[in-house]
Amino acid sequence: MQGSSQPPMEKNQEQSHNQRAASTSTQPQQESNQSERKNEIKGKEKVANRKSNLPRKRKPNASGAKKTSIAWEHFEKLPNVKEPTAACKHCGRRYLCDPKQNGTSNMLLHITKCPKYPYAVTHDPTQSVINFSTKQDGVGNDMVVVSQKFNNEECRKALAIFVIVDEQPFKVVEGNGFRHLCGKMQPQFILPSRFTVARDCYQLYLDEKLRLKALLKNDCVRVALTTDCWTSIQNLNYLTITAHFIDNDWRLNKKILCFSLVPNHRGETIGKYIDECLKDWGIKAVFTVTVDNASSNDVTISYLKKRIKSLNGLVLDGELLHVRCCAHILNLIVNDGLKDMQDSIFSIRNAVRFVRSSPSRLAKFKDCVNFASLPSKGLVCLDVPTRWNSTYLMLEAALRFQAAFEKLEDDDKSYVEHFGELGPPSASDWLNAKVFLKFLKIFYDATMILSGTLHITANSAFHQLALILIELNTWCVADDSLLRGMAMEMKKKYDKYWGNVQNINPIIYFGVIFDPRYKIKFIEWTFEKMYSDDVLTRHDMYIRIKNMLSKLYSWYSIAYQQGKESTQESSSQGSQKNCEKIELELARYDSGQSQPQSKGARIEIETQTQPMAVD
Repeated sequence: MQGSSQPPMEKNQEQSHNQRAASTSTQPQQESNQSERKNEIKGKEKVANRKSNLPRKRKPNASGAKKTSIAWEHFEKLPNVKEPTAACKHCGRRYLCDPKQNGTSNMLLHITKCPKYPYAVTHDPTQSVINFSTKQDGVGNDMVVVSQKFNNEECRKALAIFVIVDEQPFKVVEGNGFRHLCGKMQPQFILPSRFTVARDCYQLYLDEKLRLKALLKNDCVRVALTTDCWTSIQNLNYLTITAHFIDNDWRLNKKILCFSLVPNHRGETIGKYIDECLKDWGIKAVFTVTVDNASSNDVTISYLKKRIKSLNGLVLDGELLHVRCCAHILNLIVNDGLKDMQDSIFSIRNAVRFVRSSPSRLAKFKDCVNFASLPSKGLVCLDVPTRWNSTYLMLEAALRFQAAFEKLEDDDKSYVEHFGELGPPSASDWLNAKVFLKFLKIFYDATMILSGTLHITANSAFHQLALILIELNTWCVADDSLLRGMAMEMKKKYDKYWGNVQNINPIIYFGVIFDPRYKIKFIEWTFEKMYSDDVLTRHDMYIRIKNMLSKLYSWYSIAYQQGKESTQESSSQGSQKNCEKIELELARYDSGQSQPQSKGARIEIETQTQPMAVD
């Protein structure tokens, strides 16, 4: 064993020799692998260089594809040029249009200054634009082509009218949305500040006041005034005065002369304010003054009668000056009838208030309406207790949904608990509402007719008063005790204002007499229906109307036919002669012997027509 073993040093030398031999054999293989890796890296670098020369792809735009500039609607690229160039389609001017170096800014700027741009006239204030004319009421356009040009002053005036008519705050012109809208509609118009708009509104008021003064002076003979006072929720007293008159073209005009604060509602105070208003507007001739039935207004009328009479501006020394508001009298009559119905109306009002108090309750009520298969598509509305016409609308709507309210009473416990001890509307409450609705229907229709503001209502007042009195007389003898009691209370209030011949202004009857469809015979025929049991009252009223009509004709005959230079003495003599003449003509007309012969006597009241029936 010992003889076969080698020394350690020799053994190590042999191992190192073997390792050198192995490394010598693998060296060519490593060199070939390194060369392959170098070639691969070079190939990748060539590919990367080729890709770097290609244009880079843009990231997708979040707002969509990129839009083409509007400049290319007016420019076109020129072919066969060294540098990208575009020429204007209108004037031919050229601009460089390289997308990286030039862009389209120069071309867009050129469009605004191009001398041959077809729409460039809109940017020139001295140029006119073909457009359609605006209607007088400001709604829509007339199909009439007109020439217009930009006018900054007219735009400011239109802006002031917009603020006034639509009751906008002055700061509306400083809103971003409003400025954006005006910039798109008329870029040339520079919006003023709210302080400038306030000054423009006041200047517009002054200009309109001067124009109206000229209209009252040159195109108005006599005015009819309407005035009213009220107290706001801030405990401020307000007075408004409105003038109605017919101009030389026979058009009815309605103009607000005064809207101001007053210290109190005393008659003398109101009279002084009205007198100052008439002086400010230069009005001297007043035909009538319509007021409500407050006792203080009697003092107001007395004060105005003295002041206007000193200016010789009254007709018949003011006998026709005081006109009581018919709509206000109807309101007083209805309120007297409401006294006996307060409990039923209060119960129905609470039922409507419960339904409209929250969205969930309204939803339950709609389910009850669907269950009852009611045909009405509307819903109930809550009234204003101080306005009886809104009470009428509330009752009218609630009665259509009576079945739904009864269904709600059975299904919803909170509905019953809402009323406490009184309980929801009973069957008798609904029955009372139906009965009372008959009353309110007539008064509601009459109020709507008498409350017209854009048309004459004087010729319609007598028809409504006659119809109401005939119905009240019928209801006063009705079998229903509730209906009879309500009618009697209303009849008392009616007689207070319209039952006495001395309390009624004859103007109410003159409107019917001057209507070619009716004439004075219709008044006499209607009186027979209204006062069938009171012959004396009927006769007195008819005689008074004829006498007042004769006096009115005499006054106008003296004022406009014989001349205004007549003295007071000659006027009284002429008045007496004309009264006798008119009485003779009316007597001959009533007897059916002849028609009036003189030109001055051929007035509409004397043309015989067949009277129309009043239902």
